[in-house]
Amino acid sequence: MYLNIRAFLYIILSIIACLIFANGCSLEDADIVRAPIPEDLVMKRERERREALGDSENESFVGNIFKDITGLGKDKNKSAGTGIAVNTYLWRASLDTLSFMPLLSADPFGGVIITDWYSASEESKEKFKVVAYILDKELRVDALRVSVFKKLKNEDGEWVDSKSNKILKNIVEDAILTKARKFKIQTKN
Repeated sequence: MYLNIRAFLYIILSIIACLIFANGCSLEDADIVRAPIPEDLVMKRERERREALGDSENESFVGNIFKDITGLGKDKNKSAGTGIAVNTYLWRASLDTLSFMPLLSADPFGGVIITDWYSASEESKEKFKVVAYILDKELRVDALRVSVFKKLKNEDGEWVDSKSNKILKNIVEDAILTKARKFKIQTKN
């Protein structure tokens, strides 16, 4: 009898723990890491994807996912970057532009590059972190989104979050887009 009550309590506690963890994590929490894409841009990408694959209404959802993952679909408009899920030129340019910063994570299938905190010197009172999102397979301005985070050292020597300058974000985006364009021109020649 003791084992049955103990097993019953263990199952109940396990279910409660699962419910707490499942309800505690949501996609809204991830907005800090990845900024939401405007709805009209999502719809536009989906329409372009369907046109490129020649999808019809009667094809199954699982079949579409399989085509996307394996690349065995009817995609006739392959862009640069058949090995990864994002534009190769933007990917290379992002890695090249951010190469002076320590790299924390790089996901070529999700199109996310995350650097670690970087400061110019150990005496510097500010440090930066960059997250680059490559959102499309095409080389376009709206296929890249960069977030720059900044921390300042206070009088106590502790790092405190600070608001980053939009100009700095634009400079990083422009540098990446310029390099990507140069990479594309070099491969055409």
